[in-house]
Amino acid sequence: MGKNKLIKSLGKRIGNIVIHKILIKYTNMPESLHHLKSEVETYRDNVMESSQEFNWSDKDKLEIKSLALEKFKKDMKNFYSDIKFPEKEPDILIDETIKECII
Repeated sequence: MGKNKLIKSLGKRIGNIVIHKILIKYTNMPESLHHLKSEVETYRDNVMESSQEFNWSDKDKLEIKSLALEKFKKDMKNFYSDIKFPEKEPDILIDETIKECII
């Protein structure tokens, strides 16, 4: 996979990680917690593995962040509009996830 395609893929997967982290914290369905935590681990492992393929500049990381935020907003609006969370939290979680997963 080329670097540009991988940037898009990483953005989507990091967006999914943050969606699941928000759902874990704010869900009104506690029976889903185990599944949500499992999804976070799976996405994180996939991101960590595929991100080893290239070196990432600050510009690359900003693009990944932008794509992740776009994915997050779209999916939260379309699938989880009933979940309420602090407005700044997704941005913080995306930054943390990029630092955690992308060297």
